Amino acid sequence: MKKIDRSLFLIISLMLLSMYVYAKWTSFNIFFGGDWVFYFSNFLKSFLSPSSWAGVNQLGAPDLLIWRMPINFLQGIFGFLGYGSNVSEKILIFWPTLIVANISSFFLVKKITKSSLAGFVGAIVFNYNTYFFVINTAFLLYSAAAWSVLTLYIFIHALEKKKLYLFILSGLTLFLTGSYDFRIAYVSIFLLGLYFLFHALFIEKLNWKVVRKNFACFILQGFVFGLLNLYWIISFIKSNSLATNVILQRGLFGNEFSNVLYAIALFHPFWTGGETTYFNPQIIFTYFWLIPIFSFLGLYLNRKNKNVLFFGVVALIGIFLTKQVAVPFTGVYAWLFTHLPGFNAFREASKFYYLIVLGYAVLIGSVISWLLGRPREKKFELFAKCLFVILVVTVFLWNAKPIVTGEIGGIFVPRHISQDYYILGKDIIDQNSFYRDLWLPTALTWSETSINNPILSGAIVLQNDWAKIFQNYFYDQTQTTSKLLIADLNKKEAPNLLRLSSIKYIFIPGDSVEDGNMYTYFYYGENEKYFIDKLNNINYLHKIDFGTKIVAVYEIKNYRPHVYATAQKESIYKNLPPMIYDVSSNLITSSQYKVSAKNIKAPFYLNFSEAYNSEWKLRVGDFNWFYAITDKQYFLSDKYHFQNDATLNSFYIDPQVVCNVQSCKVNKDGTYDINMTLYFAPQSYLYLGLIISGSILALALGYLVFVFGRNIYAKHN
Repeated sequence: MKKIDRSLFLIISLMLLSMYVYAKWTSFNIFFGGDWVFYFSNFLKSFLSPSSWAGVNQLGAPDLLIWRMPINFLQGIFGFLGYGSNVSEKILIFWPTLIVANISSFFLVKKITKSSLAGFVGAIVFNYNTYFFVINTAFLLYSAAAWSVLTLYIFIHALEKKKLYLFILSGLTLFLTGSYDFRIAYVSIFLLGLYFLFHALFIEKLNWKVVRKNFACFILQGFVFGLLNLYWIISFIKSNSLATNVILQRGLFGNEFSNVLYAIALFHPFWTGGETTYFNPQIIFTYFWLIPIFSFLGLYLNRKNKNVLFFGVVALIGIFLTKQVAVPFTGVYAWLFTHLPGFNAFREASKFYYLIVLGYAVLIGSVISWLLGRPREKKFELFAKCLFVILVVTVFLWNAKPIVTGEIGGIFVPRHISQDYYILGKDIIDQNSFYRDLWLPTALTWSETSINNPILSGAIVLQNDWAKIFQNYFYDQTQTTSKLLIADLNKKEAPNLLRLSSIKYIFIPGDSVEDGNMYTYFYYGENEKYFIDKLNNINYLHKIDFGTKIVAVYEIKNYRPHVYATAQKESIYKNLPPMIYDVSSNLITSSQYKVSAKNIKAPFYLNFSEAYNSEWKLRVGDFNWFYAITDKQYFLSDKYHFQNDATLNSFYIDPQVVCNVQSCKVNKDGTYDINMTLYFAPQSYLYLGLIISGSILALALGYLVFVFGRNIYAKHN
């Protein structure tokens, strides 16, 4: 068999194997589990309007996952066409990941070892380890890892061939890596930098002329990558999300789940060989110790291969970081977490399993390469080599057994939506007005949400957004979360707080397997009956019949609109009727609302039921997003913007003041018609960044098309 035919045969074998293991993903069935949730088309459509403010996130917050915009925008197209995430996730995430992960790992290992069979075995190691199976609920990590391997493969080629277009191509694939998960892109940047130094020191042997050329291209690659991500970086900076990011402010987590033995054995602590037991560490299966033996055998046998040594170092770094704060050198991870910029995104160290997986894939592949390079004198030796290859492959493929059988659960088992959630979703779409739904104790994956109808999870909003209002929340360790939620809903300020937050309905999901809710009540305490009994006795709630069988629905009368006016400062401690003024709002994006107030004759308070953020601004008159950057006096002074006691936004507007400065229509009776724009100011920097990033993307793609076209033309002429 020719060499190219052998590689093609092995790649096809890898793909057929993936199709067998992930056979359930060949359909458009619905999958969910843990952090991986299902979205209806109505939600996906919101991705078509890029926004730096996440309006569907509880009471709203700066979008901390805005770096996923390229993937999310493509999902938005599917939503526009009427498809849910069960379709978009297969075409944009699941299927591409399996293809790229298999092909990129095959060619990377093949390149290092010069063996197609070694590439095949290395790809098996990379794709069938316990880490990627356990983190199935965070599937974008696997997707990002797949593109990271491709980035490294192209980068190694770029350093060898010293071609600018390869550096730019590597920068583009690194950008794709970050679009799936920026933490893996962070690790990838470290990998590329480390390999660049390694290549300069040990491959080029400090040939300064060559090193300078590679360094210039390397910097250009980083420049391209940085500009491609500029759209969210400057938006983050302007919204102060880098300094006040709740993700980056979290402390270390999971120290008790990590140690050096789990890392060395490439054994995820929650792996059981069946259903994953999250947060319940398991004993390492004995045969898993074959994995480090195979790996370090490859490192020893190929110690003269400098690239193999590099991946041995990568594996050791991965082991050291993955152990987190366990011995040895217990304080290093905590120091990095505190002092190294960006490292605090890794509040738990399991993301660094990727480095172990990558290193072991090359090291084990190098064992196969070494065996194939040995002269075959006897049939017994050939038999022994085949037996060894089969043993290595079996150790990893056996991990796929619970995927095939469905024992592992999670996103490997198809789910079915109860008819109740279609009923609720249809009602939300039909009403076509803004209001929020509060789910107790928490929202489910089937809970329909959109920009116009956000959902709130009770346990989250009461612990975070309303923590200052309901003081000492979650401090009483003798009470279940569910009992604390009910206690807060019975407080005297609760009715007004819910109304001011534009909450119209409270939903209580069923306690059943059909509802997909079998663990929710177990986690938060109590049960469905407890909530229904308690809510039936709260006089400001009215139980209504939505036509649902397993979801109980309660309505809150007289809830406030998204934008409304009051003559006095809004308060949760007293009932203020909305003014008679005709105030209407029109959503442009989650970051921008057009507001119209007519027949205004006296100062008033404009209330906006999004979580308070000082970057929410009010513009009176015509609006242009670019002027929001260049004109410091463009918005109403911040002294008129304040946080009301519902933790939401309020603006004090005196028509005599704003209409002397801005354009307002003066009616014959002396009243004013005022056109305004509520605007989250970092959105302008998102637009500016998108223009720059989009231009760089177009230039980079145009350059690559030109180079590849020129090369093809030269080859055929």
